[in-house]
Amino acid sequence: MAEQNKLSSAQIENISKLFGGLLSGSKISKIFKDINVTDNSGESTKWRRLDFVFNFYLNRDKSIDTIIKFITEALSPVSFVNNIDEFKSAQTELNKTLIFSGLEYGTDGEFKKITNATTISEVQRRTKDLENKLKQRGVHYRVLKYCNEELLKENYFHSILEATKSLCEFIREQTGLTEDGSELIDKAFSTKNPYLALNTLQTDSEKNQQVGLAMMLKGINSMARNVTAHTPKIKWIIEESEAIDILMTISFLHKNLDNCRVVPRK
Repeated sequence: MAEQNKLSSAQIENISKLFGGLLSGSKISKIFKDINVTDNSGESTKWRRLDFVFNFYLNRDKSIDTIIKFITEALSPVSFVNNIDEFKSAQTELNKTLIFSGLEYGTDGEFKKITNATTISEVQRRTKDLENKLKQRGVHYRVLKYCNEELLKENYFHSILEATKSLCEFIREQTGLTEDGSELIDKAFSTKNPYLALNTLQTDSEKNQQVGLAMMLKGINSMARNVTAHTPKIKWIIEESEAIDILMTISFLHKNLDNCRVVPRK
């Protein structure tokens, strides 16, 4: 399999940078020793050491076997039993590069042949990086339902916009109200004449919980939905970690909405 699949210099550089960031210098040296590889790079920068060694053995052996052996040792699942998130993240980043050569590294530590990807958008769609990370954190299903297409394209800006819309849409479905935004939330979660109730609203503490949920709903609506609706995408740069934080906040609110009871209307 390894002899049939080629890696470009750009792919090798990506792999080198991935493991240069993941591993210590001493760990790299140990793996080189374990797979019987000599490092004559003279480089002190970790990723440049890897890049030199990988290219040297590729040119000498006309095979990517050495690179495959290194990855197998460096990303052995048993080494990450106490840090599954780090393994998943590294695996996903690795596969984004390997997929162009028809290779995939699995959670079992084995390589398998797959259909080559030819475009960046195809890689993003097939690796589904953000969606996988959200699922690992137990994201509410309605978040994925409303922004799945955007997630597969890793379009964080519009993922947040669509996910935030889902909160008000669910409130309307539950209550029959037609308002939107803060007006909808204030009316639905009134402590005097509510359409939705998080609890019995009998004590001050329970009323404070009701008000707090309403405030959180209005807050995420103002921070995420209003900004995405009125700010050009190019002016609000959203990193992956920030997108995950916002989407998991929306997920938390959906879980609280599920705990609310619909108050019968007189």
